[in-house]
Amino acid sequence: MEAVILNALEEGDVRKAVRYLEEGEVVLFYSESVYGLAGNGYIKEAVDRIYQIKRRSRNKPLNVLSTPSNFTKWAHIPKRWEQAVLRLIETFWPGNLGLILPKRETIPDYVNSGLESVNLVCMDEVAPRMSDIADFPICVTSANLSGERPVTDPEEALDRFRDLVSVFLLGPKSSRKEPTTIVDFSKEKPCILRQTTIPPEDIEKVAGVEIACRR
Repeated sequence: MEAVILNALEEGDVRKAVRYLEEGEVVLFYSESVYGLAGNGYIKEAVDRIYQIKRRSRNKPLNVLSTPSNFTKWAHIPKRWEQAVLRLIETFWPGNLGLILPKRETIPDYVNSGLESVNLVCMDEVAPRMSDIADFPICVTSANLSGERPVTDPEEALDRFRDLVSVFLLGPKSSRKEPTTIVDFSKEKPCILRQTTIPPEDIEKVAGVEIACRR
């Protein structure tokens, strides 16, 4: 398939990208964090293809695009952390924050390595538009080979992935150039698993709970 180049800032092109996902294509897409690889979570071959492209271990789960209005389709909030999680979503989504929550049965085991949790992300305006349009979970990960730095430039995305991906939803250079901060609410106590652009003290202040551990 000849490379299809779409514009992430055009609504019609975002819808075209989602249609390609529906058909099982892997889409390399723009976000303000870093460029990402996306696939239809209900098509195992598409998920397998993402792992192959990245040379990623199957023990490492993929993320799922979400929005403040649809994230409960893919996960639920433990009752004791409900207000904390909702405050974080209200404050930081769209933004550079991923939230690990107990998954629902709508997420196949092959998307998240058989774990009982799923990392939900809502990086910027493009990600929730894709998620809102799709009637399936869009599983995503950063656009890079495992161990290498993620792509943050559209020209670099084309250069590095043209032989691996057929559909490109391109935008400007990623402004944050950092992957998402990740907070895990699936365990007994919330934990920051990855800290990037959002200071831990800001997370604690908004959530109103103590963050038990940081890495």
